[in-house]
Amino acid sequence: MPREAVMSVMRKSIRVAGAVLLAAGLGLTLPPPARAAADPAVFSDNADSVAVVIGNRTYKQTVPVDFAHNDADAIRSYLVERLGYRESNVFVLKDATLNEFNQAFGTERNPQSGRLWRSVREGRSNVFVYYSGHGVPDLATHQPFLLPEDGNPNQGESGYSLETLYRNLDLVKRKIGADRQLVVMVDACFTGETGRKGESLLAVSAPGFAPAKPKTEAGIVRVVATSGATPANWDEPNKLGLLTSRFLMGASGLADAKDQQGNGNGQVEWSELKSYLRREVEDTARRTSGREQVPEVDDAPIVLKAALPVDAVAKGVAAVRDEAAWRRAESLGTREAFETYVGTCGETCAYRDRAMERLFAGRKRDAAAVDQENWGRFSAQRQYQAYLDSCREICAYKSLAEGYLGGSDPGSDPRVKRCDELAAATDDRDRPKGVTGVKMGRIESSAAIEACRNAATAYPNVRRLSYQLGRAYDRTDRYKEAFVAYDVAAKAGSISAMNNLATLYENGQGVKRQQAEAFRLYRQAGDGGNVVALANAARMLEYGNGIPKNEAQAAALYKRAAEGGDVPSISKLVPYYSTGSYGFPKDLRQGFDLFRRAADKGDPVAMATMATLIDNGFSGFFPGVRSSDMVMRALKKGELGAASVSATDTAAQKLKPDTIRTVQRAIKEADYYPGAIDGRFNPVFVRALDQYAKANETE
Repeated sequence: MPREAVMSVMRKSIRVAGAVLLAAGLGLTLPPPARAAADPAVFSDNADSVAVVIGNRTYKQTVPVDFAHNDADAIRSYLVERLGYRESNVFVLKDATLNEFNQAFGTERNPQSGRLWRSVREGRSNVFVYYSGHGVPDLATHQPFLLPEDGNPNQGESGYSLETLYRNLDLVKRKIGADRQLVVMVDACFTGETGRKGESLLAVSAPGFAPAKPKTEAGIVRVVATSGATPANWDEPNKLGLLTSRFLMGASGLADAKDQQGNGNGQVEWSELKSYLRREVEDTARRTSGREQVPEVDDAPIVLKAALPVDAVAKGVAAVRDEAAWRRAESLGTREAFETYVGTCGETCAYRDRAMERLFAGRKRDAAAVDQENWGRFSAQRQYQAYLDSCREICAYKSLAEGYLGGSDPGSDPRVKRCDELAAATDDRDRPKGVTGVKMGRIESSAAIEACRNAATAYPNVRRLSYQLGRAYDRTDRYKEAFVAYDVAAKAGSISAMNNLATLYENGQGVKRQQAEAFRLYRQAGDGGNVVALANAARMLEYGNGIPKNEAQAAALYKRAAEGGDVPSISKLVPYYSTGSYGFPKDLRQGFDLFRRAADKGDPVAMATMATLIDNGFSGFFPGVRSSDMVMRALKKGELGAASVSATDTAAQKLKPDTIRTVQRAIKEADYYPGAIDGRFNPVFVRALDQYAKANETE
């Protein structure tokens, strides 16, 4: 039975796909499978993180920095909307004076007087410091300064020393601790130039001047617009500083894209972002201004979730992706490739005309032009039937028009195909035949959100598309948006969406917590055939979670869920077979046989549970079965099997060391485990389990 719903529930901490037996008189606790691993992103927990964002556009004694306010607004949006910073913890200063710099970061004499120092919390805050504006050098001391709104570029002492900034931030870094990150991003140069050719901030010309670099202690991650004696450039199309523009574009997922030399795993690793920034900033500066600009980016153990771009760079990101999509279509050169490009390019579609020409070459070119003209005219007025009536030899948008009119089978639409490919659930009854489905933990959220949003907008009556859009939002913890999408699908009758919507109600994620509504939706989905929803409803009854407690009803629902193939529900039934309560026969063997049957059907959780039972005195109920064999069979089922096996190490009743050694030898012989045969779930062995399971997955 597909386990998408179980994986989703594991991640949400509603229940785990494991077995907990509290059999009276047995004293036996079966191990719950592990919850999904925490996201490795260092910046994923920002409830107490703090940022200072400065955009200095207007100056009293020199020329403005045209896009500095835009820079500050864009970074604020990224921190709040994508990294999860609280708005109240992002201190935005525009046209900041020297006094405001001192208030924010502290002074040279009193570094702990700044608002940033007072606001961060030990061990709980990440810190992001951002500056866009003029930087100036002190020609006498060779020290760089950030220029306040009231500063004189020819008087270094009227600015805020970069050395003071880094020294004070070193103290902030020590306060937040080694496990938290402090990033300083400076979209400015310190050459004395304004960024406009032939224009200088200084009264005395200093071409090629390179200020001394302030020293920092280990731990501060610097992202500086330029690493040499060259000016920082602007991104005119996006109306941002070039470094800021490319940082936001890279963090949205472009740095992770395979065509940008990323690994395409849905997360932006700092090394990917660093390479992207150096390459893109340098190439763009040389192409647009003829000048060199190489940013300076420190290495860091940071991983960012790829997310939708903030509004400031959305068009720029769309243009890059459109360019990449066109290159892919051209490299393939097939009709399907060009049709896919036309169907998925969205609002940004720079190569649409060229794609149409390639599609309708030769004698069909004239007919294609007429079809294109008709589609443009009728679709603009949403007269899709009129377009269909106008079709002759060429009718390129037939599937789109039929879909807008409520066609029942939009599966040929490239947008729908893309959404199904990226976000269809493995256990969703609405999943079309031939679509494999994707486990929740493997959804590439950024691409899936874009694809399913386009598909769901085009086909609002196809409930699975809204459900799949909800899964894509859910994957990246955007619960409010997930709730809206799930609600649309649930109201249209999707039982999978009902279960996930109930989970949001029960946890209060994206909506006010409503236990009664969660229980109602679980029952509705369960009565519709979703066994995980049945088990969730049973759990609420068993523990009285926001509703009246009723163990007898819970037992009845667990039985229905187990009969439908839900292995965690079997764990709940075994104690009843032990005690003979709630009408169950007092026959423990019947309870344990449920695990055997589930394992025979290929369920890895049942296999791992059987292995633990065998190793803890219940081998007589499973004659001829070795625990190590059950472990190896579970691993062949992929990541859920690996999670179930690994979880046995955290249970009261564990696998025996001899069993673990046997598995270690087998995986070592398969060249996945380089560690010691020590009979323990050491970290190297746990990683090897995951790698072996993924490589040997049979389904």
